Amino acid sequence: MSQRRLRRKAEPRGERVAGRARLPSLILLALLSMAVGAAAQAPLPAYLEKDSLRGGWYPWDPYQYQDYSRGLPVLTGFDVEIERALARIMGVEISLPEIGWNDHLAALAAGTADIAAGATESEARARYAYFSKPYRTETDVLILPRGMSSRYPFRSVEEMLATFSKEKFRLGVVAGFVYADSRVNAFVAKAARSGQIVAADSDAQNLRNLLAGVIDGFLADRMTATTTAWRRHEGSLIEVHPLHFSTDIRFMLSRATQTPQMLARLDNAIDELKQSGELRRIAYTYALPVLINQTLDREWFRILSFIGLVAFALSGVVLAYEGKYTVFGALILATLPAVGGGVVRDLLLQRSPLGIVRSPEALLGVFGTVLAGLLVIKVMSWSHGRLANRYLQARASAARLIEVFDAIGLAAFTVTGVVVALDASAQPLWLWGPVAAVLTSSFGGLLRDLFRNDRVIANLSGELYPEIAAVWGLALALFLRWEAERLRSNEIGLAVVVTILGAFATRMVAISLRAKGWRYA
Repeated sequence: MSQRRLRRKAEPRGERVAGRARLPSLILLALLSMAVGAAAQAPLPAYLEKDSLRGGWYPWDPYQYQDYSRGLPVLTGFDVEIERALARIMGVEISLPEIGWNDHLAALAAGTADIAAGATESEARARYAYFSKPYRTETDVLILPRGMSSRYPFRSVEEMLATFSKEKFRLGVVAGFVYADSRVNAFVAKAARSGQIVAADSDAQNLRNLLAGVIDGFLADRMTATTTAWRRHEGSLIEVHPLHFSTDIRFMLSRATQTPQMLARLDNAIDELKQSGELRRIAYTYALPVLINQTLDREWFRILSFIGLVAFALSGVVLAYEGKYTVFGALILATLPAVGGGVVRDLLLQRSPLGIVRSPEALLGVFGTVLAGLLVIKVMSWSHGRLANRYLQARASAARLIEVFDAIGLAAFTVTGVVVALDASAQPLWLWGPVAAVLTSSFGGLLRDLFRNDRVIANLSGELYPEIAAVWGLALALFLRWEAERLRSNEIGLAVVVTILGAFATRMVAISLRAKGWRYA
């Protein structure tokens, strides 16, 4: 066989070998192409998704605000802390620059922002944003100048809007805000074209416009409006109309930058936040204290607290007179029951600064009571010989009056103790609420008796007194724990009134029946 023929036979064999060598490469390329195509269609795994979210905030107290209590501004609030907690659960970072609400919505639509809190769902917003599960509710109300609610007796949204149209009511709104009722939103959009709507950047601006006479009233979230007025010490100048309407509040995610998978992660994080109790803790810390402090920052409660303060101080004045103490001794015996319990409470709860340092008016009230008591005692001692019968009658009447005032103080200080425990974020509240109530209302009297070296300390072995503070303090603490998911200021106010009346009535019944504390043995 010639070499040329051998070469012809060898060439097809080489081509077959080369073809077989290229075959695995072609298969591998095909598999890689299929894998790349599948990966392009499949959602990104969690660790490849965006690890930061661009949010924002605007003044919307108590949901979003800057706290200056420590000298420097610190961004905080109910919604802000919820956003931060959700970011921790999702494993992402969140940035919260200050931005107007209307500008924030525009940024979501343009894709220059990723998330917004405190949003009401609407069809228009759904075009550019995904909506999360609800994480709280909102109740909208009409804010009017004090005394004007009787002029507008409407009881439904339809009647309210008809009144607005008929009377050319100048209505203040926040620009870009969607309210809790679609009929209200439709009216705002229509009336804006006629100049009847006055849009502002915030509820604070609406409040200024209302007090300046620029508008007749404004719509707002009830908690935000009352908190804004309270912070500005203008709560006595406005009132909330009885009509209200509510809706669910959600987060918005920009459709331009986020995916349904990120929305699912956000919804799962909201569920985890609720199930873990973290949402309730945030409400305890950032929303509930604001609401209950608004309730207590009323003239009637300040009067009750002052009456109780005077009664506690007078108990020390009477003991100082009977024990022939010096003026300084009288000051000590009056100060301990009046403010001593509060000081011990603040030290235990690590409250800074102490309440007596924050509001020295209580201490000045004690000093004034001691001086007034000294004057009364001198006058009564002078008239003792001349008007003995009237002196005895006056002394007996004064003793009964002090008992009534003391019962008022017990009730007011019970509420104050629970509120301070709530302010200090002492958990669980059902434990520290009653403890703080007992310390505030009773522990000062115990310190006074210890100072006097009294062999029979009334608060420990005598009358039914600290037990009343413990029981009613527990009742209020349990109610506030339940109310943390509702955050309705009218219900909180009613609970405070019921606690005060209940503690006062219990003490008066205990006095009339001469009831003693529950015996250990």
